[in-house]
Amino acid sequence: MKKLLLVGAGHAHLHIIKEFEQAPYEDLEVTLLSPSRYQYYSGMFSGYTEGVYKEEEIRVDIEALSERTGVKWYKEAVVSVDAVQKIALSDTGSLHEYDAVSFDIGSLTAHTSVKGVQQHALRIKPNYHFPDALERLQQSKAPVVIGGGAAGTEIALNLQAYRMKHNIQKPVQLLSSSDRLLPSQTEQVSAHIEKIVEHAGIELHLGEKVTEMNSMKVYTNTQAYPYKDALWLAGPRAPELFRLSKLPTDDQNYLLVESTLQVKDHPSVFGAGDCISLRDYPDLEKNGVFAVRQAPVLWKNILGFLYEKDGEHFIPQTRYLSILSTGDQKGFLMYGKWHLHTGWAWKLKHRIDSKFIARYQD
Repeated sequence: MKKLLLVGAGHAHLHIIKEFEQAPYEDLEVTLLSPSRYQYYSGMFSGYTEGVYKEEEIRVDIEALSERTGVKWYKEAVVSVDAVQKIALSDTGSLHEYDAVSFDIGSLTAHTSVKGVQQHALRIKPNYHFPDALERLQQSKAPVVIGGGAAGTEIALNLQAYRMKHNIQKPVQLLSSSDRLLPSQTEQVSAHIEKIVEHAGIELHLGEKVTEMNSMKVYTNTQAYPYKDALWLAGPRAPELFRLSKLPTDDQNYLLVESTLQVKDHPSVFGAGDCISLRDYPDLEKNGVFAVRQAPVLWKNILGFLYEKDGEHFIPQTRYLSILSTGDQKGFLMYGKWHLHTGWAWKLKHRIDSKFIARYQD
């Protein structure tokens, strides 16, 4: 019996579980380790923030999915891996042997070492923390979102929309260390989304790098901002698992894989999604779009490794569609240098997201 160990229930691993259900291998045992019974889909966090979706609509019941598909699931997180002996140690003390292991555990939140952040800021990674954090923000007397990337901007807009609908007058504050929102996009895109944010009534503060925080104020390089509840969305950070396990990593400690999504020195080790770095594409953004595209390649190459079949290479697309929900069922669509803000963009996002998650729900 061959043993495949899936660590984490991210986009790519959900795909593998469904593929295994549709064409199970009688001599293949698939085990999934995930620290929560529920895997939340971050693409629908914005709609949930505004109140468009209920909690059960944005999550996958991993226990139920595993039962339906014949996958063994354990509510565990891996803390160490011995890639030579092919053994993974979990936080419960359990040892899991494997013939092939794949990691799809996402990333953590960056810059949490800033003084006071760990004690006072809300965070949503791992993503099963999101519902509890959101409930506090929705009713907060003075909420602040820290982070001017896609996640921070989108959550701030939908949080503001929720509060306006419920006549909560105190506006959301959005702090960004960059001098413009969505700094990875063009200046024209940044200018457009900044207008949308300001029109929504959000108090936008650019070029404000947080230096520390306490239970009452967020301190930046220029001033102090009073707040009641703060959400910290200051970019991604690599999990410590790979460095501690002495697996090959890039200079930021993400698992380093080849275009086959395998670790070069340990071909039984695979990875996908935000926890990896591709050797040939080191600057690739941590984006769920790539995890979805990696999924079929990952499954084919795992089978190729286990059964000595042909595999294939993952080549990321240079342009991809991205839609941010801006509240009130409008979406900000970006594709290359093209961008627009319209209601049908939100409808397209809703259709894509709903179709994706429905595949894994009962």
